[in-house]
Amino acid sequence: MEYVGLYCQFIQIKLKSMVEYRGAFLMNFFAKSIVFSTEFILIWIMIYQFQNIAGWGQYEVMLLHALNIGSYSLAGFFLFHPFTKLGQHIQSGDFDEVLTRPLNPFFYLISREFSTGYFANVVVAFSIFVFCIHILEIRLQGLDILFLLITILGATLIQGAAFIISGTVAFWIVQNKFLMEFFMFQTRGFIKYPISAYNKVIQIILTFIIPYAFINF
Repeated sequence: MEYVGLYCQFIQIKLKSMVEYRGAFLMNFFAKSIVFSTEFILIWIMIYQFQNIAGWGQYEVMLLHALNIGSYSLAGFFLFHPFTKLGQHIQSGDFDEVLTRPLNPFFYLISREFSTGYFANVVVAFSIFVFCIHILEIRLQGLDILFLLITILGATLIQGAAFIISGTVAFWIVQNKFLMEFFMFQTRGFIKYPISAYNKVIQIILTFIIPYAFINF
């Protein structure tokens, strides 16, 4: 509990700095909102042209992608900067500062590097998610809502685990940008579409080896 209170104070400091430079924050929010909204529009247009992907329509695929982007962004708040920059910190020697603090190194690292750049991602993703649920006339009740919340939590933990695994390789291979790119962008790009659209080999890899299929499918 001591760490939770301290962590909240770290986040407060980050949020105050965001408010201090609200113009930059709003510009970043607006730019990211356009980028991610455009991505969803392109998915809609592409599937509209082909009618469906493996039997999935436009709004169903958009709903899957919204879960992907939303959970990635929730994990990114806490883990993107700490683990994408870990190799740089180790190489420059800055990581020694983390080890000398009277706090758990992992906790201190994620507290210090909390990112405020994912608000637009979350807003766009969950707005699209709610919109798709409305269009598809999906009725969520009691246990459905609970299952959805558990799914989002589980998806966020999987995305976070990918950040941590690909980042901590920097302790052995300092230049780990390729691995980060492979895990966080190239491989995760497969779940933009239904897993059933791929062949069995890819389905097995995304289910049992790199379990991204559990994020949204």
